[in-house]
Amino acid sequence: MSETVQVTTVAGDREVIAGRLFINRGTGVFHYDAAYLANPAAYALAPSLPLVAGAQPLDGLGGLSDSAPDRWGRKLLQRARKRTSLSEFDYLLGVDDAGRQGSLRYWIDDTPLSSDGTGIPHELDLPELLTTADAIELDPSAVDDIQARRLFRATGSLGGARPKANVLINGELWLAKFPKPVGDEWDLMGWEYTLNRLGADLGIIVPQARLLKITDINGEDRHIYVARRFDRLQDSRQRIPYISAMTALEASDGDGGDWVDVVEYAREEGADTEQLWKRAMLGVLVGNTDDHLRNHGFLRFGREWGIAPCFDMNPTPDGDTHQLALFGDPSYEPSALVSKDSLSLFGVSEQDAHGWLRTVAPLLERAPERARGYGVDAPSASVMRPRFERATQAVRELRD
Repeated sequence: MSETVQVTTVAGDREVIAGRLFINRGTGVFHYDAAYLANPAAYALAPSLPLVAGAQPLDGLGGLSDSAPDRWGRKLLQRARKRTSLSEFDYLLGVDDAGRQGSLRYWIDDTPLSSDGTGIPHELDLPELLTTADAIELDPSAVDDIQARRLFRATGSLGGARPKANVLINGELWLAKFPKPVGDEWDLMGWEYTLNRLGADLGIIVPQARLLKITDINGEDRHIYVARRFDRLQDSRQRIPYISAMTALEASDGDGGDWVDVVEYAREEGADTEQLWKRAMLGVLVGNTDDHLRNHGFLRFGREWGIAPCFDMNPTPDGDTHQLALFGDPSYEPSALVSKDSLSLFGVSEQDAHGWLRTVAPLLERAPERARGYGVDAPSASVMRPRFERATQAVRELRD
């Protein structure tokens, strides 16, 4: 079966037809629209889709992969459709249009894919969504079909393996991340919120976020982390173009990547590479090992790709092997980021680096108490205390 799908994006603050995707027997070919190629505001949707006329065969989903769901969303679509043998294009076109990541949209016969008119759930629906997410994690076959489809529609193309969904809060689109019913050894949602606030205090651009306490069906209070979607303007109606670092570097899931490549791409785009240095430094100090290429990205404003806010940062008690290496080393120490080679790579002066480090130590030292203030339970705060003590000491040694 073959399909022709119209692809739109935002260029020059307007939604325009970017091109057409031709799908046949599980393979795809993309053609840019002639009017888009002539548009002064046009840009390549991804480095693997250069702004040229003619057919561009896709390797899998290629430069369109950020529009498709990741592990959690794929699990939900398999459950919703009661099929495990879905093609990459089934995943791409099955995502609910309202929550799709970035500015790319997919249409057949002037109808956005996929959209059934039910809309995005609201904040008041979070307890029900948490219950369904728990059930999906424990036994997908036991979940009601309607609930499974509703949660999948709410999830959209959000990445990662953790249960999550899009929700409307005060009319704006937010991402809600749920705790797992089994497997979470500490309050991951509480700590992600703590890192979000810590990052903001350290000059790292982060999304607006909140930590909500929800009572589940068993009467247990649990935290849900919610963050405002940064790929939408304030009214959530206009979409902002977004690509992950994975797409920017023409990499694939599972490719570890290296800060060198991310920074060089950012520099070519005129982006703020000092932001990346701060992010890398905080990440290595707190043991944020889930730092793969999908967890970094770029937003397009005007004619350039800028650094997207820092997201999915979480401390670990003793993790030190990163998915994103530095000069080929995935187990680099904080000291590696203040070497002359690293500071030159990130475009950070020695004076600015040491000035930033002077602000870090007291904030790291107080992080467990700060987490407690946000409602993180005592055991979850205590398990991270040695990590933050080591981080504080490391910063003091680097600073002095």
